[in-house]
Amino acid sequence: MRPLVILALLLLSACAENPVTHQKELVLVSEAQEIAEGRELHPKVIAHFGLYRDEALQAYVQEIGTKLAAHSHRPELIYRFTVLDSPETNAFSLPGGYIYVMRGLLAYLNSEAELAAVLGHEIGHVAARHSVRQQTMATAASLGYALGSILFPELRTQVAQNIYDILGTAVIRGYGRKMELEADHLAAQYMAKVGYDPHAILEVLRTLKALDDFE
Repeated sequence: MRPLVILALLLLSACAENPVTHQKELVLVSEAQEIAEGRELHPKVIAHFGLYRDEALQAYVQEIGTKLAAHSHRPELIYRFTVLDSPETNAFSLPGGYIYVMRGLLAYLNSEAELAAVLGHEIGHVAARHSVRQQTMATAASLGYALGSILFPELRTQVAQNIYDILGTAVIRGYGRKMELEADHLAAQYMAKVGYDPHAILEVLRTLKALDDFE
């Protein structure tokens, strides 16, 4: 039973307060580690997609994003907003406040409020530490399987590994849907505080659905 006691102590020591819900959660990545991870990945993202060479547009997106981030649940974090030179209709964020929107998506946005909706959604992911929570879930699942293999050697079979993989993927995917809804809700909050119409989120979602249907 000693491994169980050690694991329990480790999990208890890794609990931290979520900036959005203010509830204690299992977190295996500190804020400093989160920021360091984003800083390390940022140049790799730029190298892969390319930076969109329009300084005025970059400054504009940074300005809108900064206004929204100031009203987020982590206003002390330094947020960096970057337009990528990619035709893809996508936006995403990295741990630690690194947020990206692709020029392909900008071409389909019809107002500043819709841009704010996209940026606010990604700020919501960062503010709620969604990437950190996903990493924690994946690590916890891995630790659980490793510990189970020690206590119950029969779990080391390939069948057991396949079951673990399926369950782990299902949990993370389900949690991902919940995170997307939470990010939309947070975006609406931040937009309203700045003065944007939160209904712009619905317009963006309609646009993205139309693009998916077209493809």
